[in-house]
Amino acid sequence: MALPDWSAWAILVGVILAAIVVGLRPLLARLAARNIGRRKSRVLIVVAGLLVGTAIISSSLVVGDTLSYIFLQDVYVRLDAVDELVSNAFNGQLFSFAESNATQIASDLAAVHSPVDGIAPALLKVMPVRNVAGNKGNQQITVMGLNASYEGAFGPLTRLDGRTTDTNELGLTDVFANERAAADLNATPGEDLTLFYGTTNQTIVHASVAAIVRDIGKAAYGRRAILFMDLGRAQSAFNETGAINLIRVSNLGGVAEGVASSDQVTHDLRLSIARNHLVGLQVDPVKADDIVLAVQVGRDATDLFLVMGAFGILAGVLLIVNIFVMLAEERKPELGVARAVGFLRGDLLATFALEGTFYAVVAAALGALGGLGLGYVMVYFFDKVVPHGEVVVTFHFDPTSVVTAFVAGTALTWITILVASWRVSRLNIVRAIRDLPEPSTRERSRETLLAGALIALAGAILTAWGFAANTGMGKIPGPPVLAIGIGIAAASRGWARAALTLAAAFNLTWILMPVGLLNQQTDNVSVAFVMTGVILVGSGILIAVFNISEALRALLRRANRGAGRPVLKTAISYPMDKRFRTGMTVAMFALILFMVTLISMLQGLQASSLESFVQQQSGGYDVIAYTTTYSEIPNFRESLRANFSEALFAGGYNGTSSASVMPAKVEAIGGNRSYEYTLWGVDNFLIQTNQYGFTSFLPSYVNESSGQREALTTRDQVWLSLRYNHTLAIVDRTAAGPNQFVPDESRLRLTPGDQIRAYDFAGRSVNLTIVGVLAQALQFTSGVFVDESVVRTVFPPAERYTAYFFQMSAGVDVAAFRADLERVYFAYGLQTIDIREAIGEEFDSSQQVLTLMQAYLGIGILVGIAGLAVITLRAVVERRTQIGALRAIGFTQRMVLATFLGEIALIAVLGIGIGVALGIVFAYKIYVVYFADIVVFSVPWPNLALIVGLTAVAAVGATAQPAIRASRIPPAEALRYIE
Repeated sequence: MALPDWSAWAILVGVILAAIVVGLRPLLARLAARNIGRRKSRVLIVVAGLLVGTAIISSSLVVGDTLSYIFLQDVYVRLDAVDELVSNAFNGQLFSFAESNATQIASDLAAVHSPVDGIAPALLKVMPVRNVAGNKGNQQITVMGLNASYEGAFGPLTRLDGRTTDTNELGLTDVFANERAAADLNATPGEDLTLFYGTTNQTIVHASVAAIVRDIGKAAYGRRAILFMDLGRAQSAFNETGAINLIRVSNLGGVAEGVASSDQVTHDLRLSIARNHLVGLQVDPVKADDIVLAVQVGRDATDLFLVMGAFGILAGVLLIVNIFVMLAEERKPELGVARAVGFLRGDLLATFALEGTFYAVVAAALGALGGLGLGYVMVYFFDKVVPHGEVVVTFHFDPTSVVTAFVAGTALTWITILVASWRVSRLNIVRAIRDLPEPSTRERSRETLLAGALIALAGAILTAWGFAANTGMGKIPGPPVLAIGIGIAAASRGWARAALTLAAAFNLTWILMPVGLLNQQTDNVSVAFVMTGVILVGSGILIAVFNISEALRALLRRANRGAGRPVLKTAISYPMDKRFRTGMTVAMFALILFMVTLISMLQGLQASSLESFVQQQSGGYDVIAYTTTYSEIPNFRESLRANFSEALFAGGYNGTSSASVMPAKVEAIGGNRSYEYTLWGVDNFLIQTNQYGFTSFLPSYVNESSGQREALTTRDQVWLSLRYNHTLAIVDRTAAGPNQFVPDESRLRLTPGDQIRAYDFAGRSVNLTIVGVLAQALQFTSGVFVDESVVRTVFPPAERYTAYFFQMSAGVDVAAFRADLERVYFAYGLQTIDIREAIGEEFDSSQQVLTLMQAYLGIGILVGIAGLAVITLRAVVERRTQIGALRAIGFTQRMVLATFLGEIALIAVLGIGIGVALGIVFAYKIYVVYFADIVVFSVPWPNLALIVGLTAVAAVGATAQPAIRASRIPPAEALRYIE
């Protein structure tokens, strides 16, 4: 996160000004120091409350630093010296081209003195490999043919004993295995391997492991399990004489430094390809692109944690305001005396500012350092609960991030303190000395009216801009700001309660109405979310603080007289008399509980929708199997009958379906952009047995067999239309666009009736009309569905692979079936997916991440508890004489204790209730607008009850001690008390 220059300059200027004040007016500095030293325990509470916001900022930056670092290191491990790749790639597939192209490109780059130090050809294949002796295999072993003559810039291979080697030292049938391949194959030097290569006519290659090489340098390429062969041997073994499918380019400089030349080298490579008409070859600046992605991951993580913590930061700001308002009230007589003996308003402002500077600097420094510890904890749990493959998670932070957090925290605290101090300095001397409340004056009414008018004008401008530009940045805050401005203006005429209650009610209605205010294409979702939360919580608090006392008093008037009534009446009178202070404290709880509740609701939505999501994703199937390197398993159904019992499958062998799958590119006819997509050529069994539903489809289609137009009214009819009209296609919801909360501009957008063109790398193509859109964006089978004859007729077998779908009988051991299936069809690279298991694993990971977010947000609750503690401490001091009077007229110790606990409970219940209630309602609004047809709404009451219970107990527990102390004050001592 880049820190705005003005923030750093503001801190520097502030420090200089503070030093000047201390130098020129040492008396003000002594007064500020005296105030700090008077009550050290309260100073600790104040600093503890203030540092939370800075700690949240610091931890967010540190987590972002760590994620950027670990993924950046992963880029260097996966690519090592490789900076650019040249290939004939099409939708993830590598197609071969002449090896002479690499020689020509190298010559061209040398002629223009391009900043490269190595260009090396390679033949890279992925295939099933089995260890003959160990009887262990893997379907996804990468076999890499290299020419050692060109490998100087990419470094040698390193044996386990530390000796270096390369493919020129291999025997005719030898290979080197990296550590991953050796582990996957349980292979040791000297053991024989069988390689199964081919897409239509399988070639079996026998090889022997010459040595195991370490997973470093080029042996760690892509973190793959790799067998290294000599390039010539690989070309001969795989019938690719004189061909390669990859050119690796290394720039001048080291692994990290070479990327600086990537733009120039990429330009030179593309120029060479164009000049020599090397059709199909593409340049991919892989390292530069992956570094950009790694840095973006860190930024996204920082943004996520800052958005999650924004409510905690806001709660910290409210705590600062609350603290200084209470300090001002506590010192009101003292400040009045100071004004009476000659202090100016500026002197009071400077005194408070100096005191606040101490709090700001100390709290920001401790918060910035505390954020390191919090960031470490978050990274630790990230490593434990978030799947991250082989990426090594190492805690790392940039010192500038800690400085940035310190400056941001200091600026945030300081600005808030200055505003609060300015408000404090505007006091009437006589009323301050006598500790009387400030009355409403005509001058103050005019100021309130002017403020309301300016706020209303700002809201009107925001509203007009929001609707004119179609942006939620204006439509979300504009009308609420306008309403609040009108309410404040009306309050200047004595109608505060009615006006602000109506304004708040309007704001809640505006935000919670089931209409999307966000422009998904242009708006910043994070900013809009924070604005929405603040508006909702602020409006809820306005309604509460202006009406709760009247509601409670109405209930008390109807209640029976008894010992509890005086306690309750007294308990509600003080918080409602200090509405500003109460509102600030309630807001601290409500802001955090609002966000925690939303996360709980998201967890509940996931849990309640798991079964329906599995059903939607699976289409009624339990296991999907697919060939990774072979077009189609010969005589699959016959071999299935020979190796597996029909009782395993629901519906028998006919319950097993297949699809010819082809990676392709798709473009809308009339459009100018293509998208990488998958064509699924489904067989009759899948058409008849799948359970995928539709969100929309055409009303009719033309049957090619009869030439008649037939109506489409059911799900089954839409699927059958693929069989009777081979120009029709079905697309899953990924390409349909509606109800996608987060927009993806690189995604194809289609509706029924749209026409598309699907084509392969050679230009073979087919035009299709979308007949229907599935109800779900599919995870395992996303793409365009057509009749299998379309894929088989238009595209050659070498470009296709096959997927098989199995509906299992109840009680079948799915894991054992998958293992047997992969064993029987190992030579064809068959791999399997248990749909329920895969979704369950992702669900568990998601739930753990959300729980981690809740724990992170829980830190913000400390702000609310600190605020409540400060209020309680102040209330005991402020009302000591009142306590004595209550005891003198008959209140017992228990009644005084109950009064204070009642006040604490009222504030905590209001904050918790507002946050939880608005979180539930806002989650329902999001559900209705965006997800009503794809998830099941439910409220996770047990989780919410646990959160509410823990928060309430913590709040009461942290503030009970001052209340107990207040109840034990002797009446005579309390009445004589002078602070």
